[in-house]
Formats: sequence, structure tokens, C-alpha cells
Amino acid sequence: MEERIEVLGITMDCLSAKETMLRAMQFLEDDSVDTIEIMTMDTLMGCRDNEEWRAWLSGAKIVLPGEAEILEAADIHDAVRLRETEGRIFLKMFMKYLQKNHKRVYLLAESEEELGQAEGAIRRYNRGIRISGHALLSGEDAREEEVINDINGTETDCILSVLSSPYQESFIGRNRTLLNIKLWFGCGPMLVRSYDDRMIVQKIRHFFRKTMFRRQVERQQKEK
Repeated sequence: MEERIEVLGITMDCLSAKETMLRAMQFLEDDSVDTIEIMTMDTLMGCRDNEEWRAWLSGAKIVLPGEAEILEAADIHDAVRLRETEGRIFLKMFMKYLQKNHKRVYLLAESEEELGQAEGAIRRYNRGIRISGHALLSGEDAREEEVINDINGTETDCILSVLSSPYQESFIGRNRTLLNIKLWFGCGPMLVRSYDDRMIVQKIRHFFRKTMFRRQVERQQKEK
């Protein structure tokens, strides 16, 4: 199976959960700041024409399709790969690894509500994960330097970001060399979605998102 796929002009890594986990473990042992980003249908549709965002994204070590529909759009129909993506298997494995190996995690969100949701999701994944700190950040404020200094003072191993795109990718792309961490994990909404997806309203929203996404993919294919 191909290790790289392209959907709506964005190149992503088509890796198994185990392969991704092995790479993430290595990232947490390296001296450089490595990055993992999870793509959603919304992000691909909303940011695909943003050239600056595409440039920042190209610097990520791993870019993962976060929804099975993205794999299907790339003609990936392997049942195991689809099931792993739909079940957020890598995310669950990664959270378990953070807890078992006593890694320190710093949370970034844009609002108190999103921060609370992220903290709740982490507790549901594994209550033993060590939170070294958290901060609210958005592209509209001027707190980046303050937040970077706070992160660097916590001896953090991994930043878990639930910031929205394109700001999420812009922040790490511009500030990677300033951060004293091992790994940046841009989760976006995927950190909490495993639980939200059970709600009827979320299922309805997902249906409409999926329909819009498929239409954009079909339109692009026709243009080619």
C-alpha cells in the first residue's frame, strides 16, 4: 500500500497505527522538534487554497488523514486502515504511551470551553497523563511570546494543540525553533471527536460535512 496519498491537493501519510506510533516514539527521543498533524475534511476543504498554510504544513514530519472519508477519497479501501482511522487507534495508543512513560504534556486551545473539552478527553483516554501546563492562544492576540516562555519553563515533552487551522500550523511553523519540546501534535478537533461523534447532532453534521467533502473531491477530479 502507498505510504503517501493526495486529497484535494494535500499530501498525507497513509500509515498504520503501529507504524505511526513507532515514528512518534522516535520523535520523543530526538533532540529536534518534530511535528504530527491530523487532517479533517473540514480542514482540507477550508484551507486547501491557503498557500501559506500549505507551506507550513509541508514542514510537518507526519500528516495523518483523521477521517475514513479522506482515505476513501484517495481510493484506499483497506478495511484495517479504515477501521484504525475511524477508531482513532493511533491517538489512543499515543495517549497510553504518554501515560506509561511519564511524558509531560502542554495543552493549547483557543477558548476556555475548548480547553475544558480537551482536558476532559485526555482524562477519558487516560487519567494518568501528566499535564505540565496549558494556555489559551489565538491568531488575534499578541500572547505568543508569553506562551512560548511559559512552555519552555515547564520541561514539556509534547504539546497537544487543539487550535484551529490554519493558525495551528502557522504557530508551530513560525515558532518551532523557539520551543524547548520534543514533539508537537496538532490534534485539532480530533482529540475530543471520539466522544462527540456519539451525539445525534454530531452525526447529522458529519453527514453534511461528508456530502460537501465528496462533492469537492469529485469537482477536483473532473477539473483534472
